[in-house]
Amino acid sequence: MSVRMILPSLFGVVGVTILLWLGLWQLDRLAWKEGRLTEISEKMAAKPDPLLDHFEKPYMDRNYLRVHFEGVMTQKEAHVLTSLKYSGQGSQSGPGFRILKEVVWNGKNFFLDLGFVSEARKNEDRFEGPVRVVGNILTPDDYDASFTPAPDLDKNIWFARYLPQMAQELGVLPFMVVVEQAEVLKNGAWVSFDDVTPLPVSVNIPNDHRQYAITWFSLATVWFGMTCYLLWRIRQRTV
Repeated sequence: MSVRMILPSLFGVVGVTILLWLGLWQLDRLAWKEGRLTEISEKMAAKPDPLLDHFEKPYMDRNYLRVHFEGVMTQKEAHVLTSLKYSGQGSQSGPGFRILKEVVWNGKNFFLDLGFVSEARKNEDRFEGPVRVVGNILTPDDYDASFTPAPDLDKNIWFARYLPQMAQELGVLPFMVVVEQAEVLKNGAWVSFDDVTPLPVSVNIPNDHRQYAITWFSLATVWFGMTCYLLWRIRQRTV
C-alpha cells in the first residue's frame, strides 16, 4: 500500500465502522421497542384487575394496565380538542372534544376519559352519579411544551391531556383511566353509558428502528464501495 492510500483507507475504515455501529445500535433499539410493545399489548389485553391493586404503583408499572372499578362521576369536566376519523356507517367523525370527567373513587378523585363528543355537544349536561368502569390507566404524552397552545380556561378548551395542569385547575389528582366500557346507575338499574363515544387506549408508539438500521447499513455499504473505488483510482494513478 502506498503512502497516498493510507489516509483514504483510514477514512474509509472509520466511516464504515461508525455506520455499522449505528446500524447495530438501531437493531438493539428495535429489540427493546418490540419487547416494550409486547409488554404493553399484554397489559391491555389482560383480564381487568381491581383498580385498588394498582393505584399506588409507580408510573411505569401501572401505565396501560387494564382495570375495573366503581365510582361516582361529578359535574367537573375538561374538554380536549380533537377530531375523529370516519370509520363506517353510523360512526361519528369530524372535530370535537375528548371529555375528561372527574370521578370519585375510594376517597380519591381523578380523571375519567369518557371519549368523544362532537363540537355541538361540548356543553351538554352529562350524567352525574354512580358508574362502573372497565378501562386502562394512562399517563398521556399528548403535551409538547414547544408546540401545544395554552388552554382557553374561560371556554374550557384544552389542546392536550396535560394532567399536571388540568389536575391543578380542576382540583383532582393527576391520574386518569381511559374508558373501554362504562355503565351508569339509572332508576336502580345498571345501563350502558352512551352519552359519549369511547376512545379506548391504543398502542401508537412509533417503531421505525428497522428502517433506521437498514439506512445505516446501506450507507455503510455505499461508504465501503466509494472507499474501494477511491483506492482503486489512487492505485491506477501510481502504477
